[in-house]
Parts: sequence; structure tokens; C-alpha cells
Amino acid sequence: MSEPTPPTRRARKDAPPVPSLDPSDAARLAAQASRSAAAPAGDDPERLPTAQLEMAAFGDHLIPYVPPAPPTPRSLAPGALAAAILALVASFFTGWLLPLGAVAVILSIVSLRRPHDSTRVGVWSLCLSLLSIVFSAGWLIWGFSQLAVV
Repeated sequence: MSEPTPPTRRARKDAPPVPSLDPSDAARLAAQASRSAAAPAGDDPERLPTAQLEMAAFGDHLIPYVPPAPPTPRSLAPGALAAAILALVASFFTGWLLPLGAVAVILSIVSLRRPHDSTRVGVWSLCLSLLSIVFSAGWLIWGFSQLAVV
């Protein structure tokens, strides 16, 4: 570290007052200070000058602000599995809940396409929902064949 650490507030308070300068020296020092403030030597070039800074409890240290990671969205796989199981149980008794099996297929395909959802649960829900559609279609085909055609 080639640069000395900046003085703390207490050190600046205890320091002797700075003697006044004539106007020409003041203008020269102000121009020099503005040039040095415009291009800090060791600072991050990607950091905006208005970026948030934090002060540590043990001294004047810059801690860069890192935003928190966004929360992951809720998984669709358990809902798809629940809809598939409900559609399969209903398809054992009646075929009229075939649309519930179709909804379960759609939910399981969407859950398989999402990277953070469980693949195993998505595959199970897809298989069970397809099986419920087969059973429901079987019930509907059998029921329509029993109708008397006049």
C-alpha cells in the first residue's frame, strides 16, 4: 500500500488549523484537488461516483454494495404432482375429469422446463397425468359406446 490511510475525524479535529493562503495559491490548489478528485488512483473504474458507500465500525473503509440475490420462484412440480394424482384417482371412477389430467400435463411440462424445479417430481407428474388421461379416455369411449343409438 503506497498511499497512507486518511486521517480519522478525531485526528482532523486535533490537528492544528491550516494557515490561510493568498487567492492565487488557493485557486491553484483548488484546481489540483478537482483534478485528483475526478480520477481516483486506486478506485474501481466501473464504480459510479454516486455509488453507495458503507463505513465499517473499526475505521474508514470502503465496502462495495452488493445487492442481495433475488429469491427463487416457487416450484410448480409439487402442484403438478398433486393435480396428476387427483386426476388419476378420479379417472378410476369417471372419465369426466379428463380436463384435470390435461391441466396436470401442462403443469408438469412447465415444471420440467424450469431449471430450479425437481426433474424427478416433474417426470412422475407427467407420467401419472398421462395415465389419468388414458383411463379417462377409456371411460369416455366405453360410456359413449353404451349409449343407445336410435
